Amino acid sequence: MVGRVISLSTLHRLSRFACLQQQKKISSIGLRGLNTNNALHAVDRSQPNGVVLPGEEGFIVKSRWSDVQIPEMNLADYVWEDIEHNAANPALVCGMTGRSYSFAMAHGLSKKFGSALLRMGAKKGDVIGLVLPNIPEFPIVFMGAVGVNVTVTTMNPTYRPEEIARQMENSETKFIVTIGMFVQNIKQSCDIYTGVEKIIVIGDAIAPEGCISFLDLIMGEDGSLYGQDKTCNPHEDVVALPYSSGTTGPPKGVCLTHYNLVANLCQAGHPDALPIKPFKETGVLGSTLAVLPFFHIYAMELVMLFNLRNGQKTITLPKFEPESYIKALDTYKPTFLNLVPPLVSFLATNPAVKPSLLNSVTFVTGGAAPFGPALIEKFMEKVHPHQIEFREGFGMTESSPLTHLQPDGDAVLGACGCPVSNTWAKIVDTETGEILGPEEQGELCVSGPQVMQGYFKNISATEKTIINGWLMTGDIAKYDKSGQFTIVDRLKELIKVKGLQVAPSELEDLIRRHSGVLDVAVVGVPDERSGELPRAYIIRKNRNVTEQSIIDYVADRVAPHKKLGAGVMFVETLPKNQTGKILRRELKAQVFKGSFGY
Repeated sequence: MVGRVISLSTLHRLSRFACLQQQKKISSIGLRGLNTNNALHAVDRSQPNGVVLPGEEGFIVKSRWSDVQIPEMNLADYVWEDIEHNAANPALVCGMTGRSYSFAMAHGLSKKFGSALLRMGAKKGDVIGLVLPNIPEFPIVFMGAVGVNVTVTTMNPTYRPEEIARQMENSETKFIVTIGMFVQNIKQSCDIYTGVEKIIVIGDAIAPEGCISFLDLIMGEDGSLYGQDKTCNPHEDVVALPYSSGTTGPPKGVCLTHYNLVANLCQAGHPDALPIKPFKETGVLGSTLAVLPFFHIYAMELVMLFNLRNGQKTITLPKFEPESYIKALDTYKPTFLNLVPPLVSFLATNPAVKPSLLNSVTFVTGGAAPFGPALIEKFMEKVHPHQIEFREGFGMTESSPLTHLQPDGDAVLGACGCPVSNTWAKIVDTETGEILGPEEQGELCVSGPQVMQGYFKNISATEKTIINGWLMTGDIAKYDKSGQFTIVDRLKELIKVKGLQVAPSELEDLIRRHSGVLDVAVVGVPDERSGELPRAYIIRKNRNVTEQSIIDYVADRVAPHKKLGAGVMFVETLPKNQTGKILRRELKAQVFKGSFGY
């Protein structure tokens, strides 16, 4: 695809525009704002999409897809915009109990909850924390708060009280919504952080002492306050405050505005992006199993909100358990799935997952961590001859999250695809900041309307992460001449052997092809002579698989500096977060503690 040259003067104008926007205003929750209609909108949009050819400044890649128009409105209003077309259809189904809500019911209950929040004294910009598993009431509560301009911060329900209290304090949470089994943890958290005014409990007929029943709130509510104050500044009002460690350091609150999340829904909904179309256009009701946690931005935006917007059915599962997941596949026969690497590995390798269980599935999206060609090939072999379209993407909490998606037809296996609509990307040298060309590895930077406003109450971290309108992802990547990007690895997780870089994900993809390997993680181990050496932590299929067989397998297929110089360790499990990302830092911490016997 033919691109165009961006002149040096345009780049200077672009940079100056971004700096002016960064200094322009103070956000409604005390963070110096970055205008989400950011720097790259200063570029002449009349030019062709595709790869931008080199000028004096280097290469910049623009989306191959046409720009989308982004409405400036409250996120809830946008999500419910087509409610009259979907009203009678099932929207939310509990995969464990079968209870369900139609779109009309979910919409009505969300308005009642939003009205109840206002009646309890909630004000625009107040923060409500959701400590919930995936249940049908999660999106109802989320949308109710959003509709009355209350900011939602989502928390991992497996957190310890101290961790919950830390996030509540940092986010200035005033209200908490949870379920009965987590109440004790929440109360302990509230002993540490005393700023929570109300604890709302879903599911209990009688609320625990000191709490309010969700059922009582909505049963006695007429919803009359929901629409009284519809003032919303989409570019400034923060609608979601998920927490992310970003490129490094402790978790930070990511300020996502109404405009950010609406923009990303529009980008994902581009007619050439995903094959999931709105019910009002096709009359076809699709469905998915929502086991990826709604508290994480991937499922929050691209499962929960995307399906509500498009009139598709969401079957919730509170956590991944092999038996319940297989049963849900058989019972509900989903038409599309949103997966992460461990789920794909489970579907591809577990003998209990019969290929017939996936016959209803026509489309799969993958994200949260790189899959690698080997894992995707195993999955496709499992379902063959049934055809399933598999599209991998890339994103971050800081970008709402989607920035890249594989195109239809000419996708590169194992790549994360092209920038989505209204999005630009570049690769820069990690040392010099120089913009690099095709097939050169460096840090991936992106810019578009989905990029966060900044980190909550953390200007210094914001300024290190968003530079001249570009989000510095902390991921090492490259792209080819067609403009398709491949994530190589996290910048902080590259292994340096005698000054040469080794990407753990490259070795992991190779080792997964070994017939005796179920899963693997590779980290760097300190070494006096080489600086670091790669070590593989492997879950093997049986005890006949030996360390030397793995070492030899790798040595035969890689350059000398990529060999497993620190050996192999067999383990029962690998540390991963709930979206399937390998927690290599935990493995490295165990190395330094000597917990593995070294």
